[in-house]
Amino acid sequence: MQEIRQIGNVPWDTARIKESIPEFLDLYSRRPLKDNEGGMLSPHMFAAWFMLKNLNPENVIESGVWKGQGTWLIENTLPGSRIFSIDINLGMRKYISPQARYFSRDFSSIDWDFIKDKNNTVLFFDDHQNAFERLRQAGEMGFKKFIFEDNYPEGQGDCYSLKKAFQHSGFDPGQQGSHSIKSIFKNLLTPRRKHIIAPNSSDAAHLENVLEVYYEFPPVFRSKNTRWGDEWNEGNYPTPEALYREAENASLQLFQQEAAYYTWICFAKLK
Repeated sequence: MQEIRQIGNVPWDTARIKESIPEFLDLYSRRPLKDNEGGMLSPHMFAAWFMLKNLNPENVIESGVWKGQGTWLIENTLPGSRIFSIDINLGMRKYISPQARYFSRDFSSIDWDFIKDKNNTVLFFDDHQNAFERLRQAGEMGFKKFIFEDNYPEGQGDCYSLKKAFQHSGFDPGQQGSHSIKSIFKNLLTPRRKHIIAPNSSDAAHLENVLEVYYEFPPVFRSKNTRWGDEWNEGNYPTPEALYREAENASLQLFQQEAAYYTWICFAKLK
């Protein structure tokens, strides 16, 4: 059986996460896009909100804008922070933040030297790119703190994730589960062979060496099946313990309805 990997500690616990749910739901009820197909739904919106609120960075770099709901979440979570939002196709936006500075280039092609306090910056990657490579690129630029939204497990998803690296699984897009709308566009533009990573243990060893923290945010609920339709069990999908087994009140039902959209969103910090 595969194990849940965690490195280091985060400055919060399960009790604090559960206590914060009513505050999040109040904000989430005011979201601009009630239909955010292809983007984050309640499990990851909550995780992103909670982690950003507790990390409280001066700057947030968001790679992957899509319709803009994530940008809205960031600006309402951190009204005093600077937001830099990146997407190679900004034409999909339904919400445009007055707080964000937008770029239509890849994260790796931007000179980030204008951000002086990189230690007080969080990079939020929701761009369906190679997370291992993103970590390397950002680390070379001096960044330390990351949230990876697309942290897919072995055999699923459309990109190489930190979770896959820890599972030694490699990545072959031709052997993965169903893809999101965003990833279909990405893979049309990039040859399949460019994405293939052979199964290996060296990437996990490297992560063990360079990471101070690796933490998978727990799901609010676990559904019987994953978003790909197969059974959600510990053998295939090692997962932190869910916050709840069943909805204790009506306010939690949205989390329960959208539970299958959880994909092991994580926080990582370089040493």
